[in-house]
Amino acid sequence: MVQRLFRQGALSRLFKPRVEALGLEIGAAHLKLVELSGNPPALKAWAMRPTPPGTLVDGLIAEPSALAQELRELLAEARTKKRYVVTAAPNLSVILRTVQVPKMPAKEMEEAVRWEAERYIPFPIDEVVLDYAPLTPLEEAEEGEQVEVMVGAARKESVAGLIEALRGAGLIPVVVDVKPFAGLYPLEEKLTEGPVTLSVDIGAESTSLVLTQGDRPLYVRILTLSGKDFTEAIGKAFGLDLISAEEVKRTYGLATIPTEDEELLLDFDAERERYSPARIYDAIRPVLVELTQEIRRSLEFFRVQMGDLQPEVGYLTGGGSKLRGLPTLLTDTLGVSFEVPNPWEGIAVDPKRFDLEELKGLAPEFMVPVGLALRGVSPLD
Repeated sequence: MVQRLFRQGALSRLFKPRVEALGLEIGAAHLKLVELSGNPPALKAWAMRPTPPGTLVDGLIAEPSALAQELRELLAEARTKKRYVVTAAPNLSVILRTVQVPKMPAKEMEEAVRWEAERYIPFPIDEVVLDYAPLTPLEEAEEGEQVEVMVGAARKESVAGLIEALRGAGLIPVVVDVKPFAGLYPLEEKLTEGPVTLSVDIGAESTSLVLTQGDRPLYVRILTLSGKDFTEAIGKAFGLDLISAEEVKRTYGLATIPTEDEELLLDFDAERERYSPARIYDAIRPVLVELTQEIRRSLEFFRVQMGDLQPEVGYLTGGGSKLRGLPTLLTDTLGVSFEVPNPWEGIAVDPKRFDLEELKGLAPEFMVPVGLALRGVSPLD
């Protein structure tokens, strides 16, 4: 299963406790916490706070003490007593590659993966934490037969800063995962024995693309193009700071050419007329074009590597995916039927304790923290 991908590797072995743990995503824009418990899992708590500016820079935790203080506030807001946590390394500090090595005994295979990974990792191998997992069961391969292996590498500097911040907040890390796969865990039931899928997660500073066949990841690509690019385009067009531009994007942003009816609905409001769908669309259109081109190029690369493998279903997630009309745009331009999944499906949620509509509205940006929380209530060995 996708959820077991990196359970046996070095990142998963960093910490030994086998207890229920919180799911924590540390993003460039927000910190998100989810507490689940039991099997089947039930929601116990969740919380979200803005990430302090300057805390996360190019995938590195620049201010561990400031992050630790904000994490303490996040824990207090969630009113949780748990201190074990499953988290993920920032996308910009992680490299994911598919490599081929011969099947061999575990110790020799680990060394072979390490040597092969050096060809693809743009850092000295002794400066990264390396993890790997076969994409097909090893028992199905003959000794010496080439097998595909997914390799994950995170810069030691990034992992060390992350661990320092967590411990400063009184948290005990159980697993350091990778976000592109963590975001797939809530989809595991949909992916199992399903068609070829493309998952697109648009975050604040990066976008991840994961091609899967059933529950088997095939390829991963991380783009630096992100939700921030849409925000900056709006800020430049309307002379707004990033905070104001983000609010305008969320309120008035539209990823498709607006209809006449949509324009008429805004005529009565002077401020809304200023941020009309047509003007917003004109401002962000270059970013939309670049995004669709990058995804199309990635699909072409995947096809070259795998033959005529065409995804049938697309999953669109992440805070940057909440731009109205974006699923329709990607469906029309890429020929893949995109939908926005709900990570809360399959999780028991008490309507007396939690606002179901609020959770539904947060669904796209909570795929990763819910996925991490699912790992926190699943066996890790």
